[in-house]
Amino acid sequence: MKLRENIETRCKKLKLNGFLVALQNQLSSKAYDTQSFLVRLDHLLLAEETSSINRSINRLQKQARLRWPNAAVAMIDYGYHPGLSPAKIADLAELHWLYNNQHVVICGPTGSGKTYLACCLANQVIMAGYAVLFFRYNELLLQLIAADKGERFTQYCKKLNRAPVVVIDDWGVAPLSASQRHLLFEFIESRDQNASLIITSQYPMSDWHEAFGDPTIADSVLDRIIHNAHHIDRKQGGSIRSKLGVNGGAQ
Repeated sequence: MKLRENIETRCKKLKLNGFLVALQNQLSSKAYDTQSFLVRLDHLLLAEETSSINRSINRLQKQARLRWPNAAVAMIDYGYHPGLSPAKIADLAELHWLYNNQHVVICGPTGSGKTYLACCLANQVIMAGYAVLFFRYNELLLQLIAADKGERFTQYCKKLNRAPVVVIDDWGVAPLSASQRHLLFEFIESRDQNASLIITSQYPMSDWHEAFGDPTIADSVLDRIIHNAHHIDRKQGGSIRSKLGVNGGAQ
């Protein structure tokens, strides 16, 4: 009994929570009595590996701060939107765009499910073990301006770029100030060919250009996004919702 207590204490000190729970299950069940030492050890290590993965996913989900934290590709009910291609979503869920540092752009009017779909793909990225950060477009601009005023813009971009995917929700076409144009360009440039974006917008990409107010910067920013992106155009209609019942508010 003393040996068991010592082992359990060591597991707690080493934070081997999955291992400890599996060990306690083995010791309380006769089902493992006939199994070899290596089989039982393999079971314990598998339990710890699973626990570690789950802890990592939970940490990434909290860090991401998704608008729809429980959104999942597997739960999309295509009956709400017959025009949404299950084959295209399944292809995006394979995450080849992520591995190739490409982007996903989802356009459509309010209520067409853009944000929910973006969160579905973002959670798919998280489940694969990669970090995601979620920003509203205006929020991102404010954060970039604040970082620039605090003379920590470069450091802030490096912080954001540690996440392989940044979601920019509700990309707008309101005219940008000179400083906003410059900072947005620098941020997009810092991720070019090195990381991915998921962008949602109420407006078609053809309307994005004029909002920059500077054709040269507009060309530079949009060329780095549009020509390296997978496009999804949503139409007006009911929101994309999960079969578990996401009610209202989906953008």
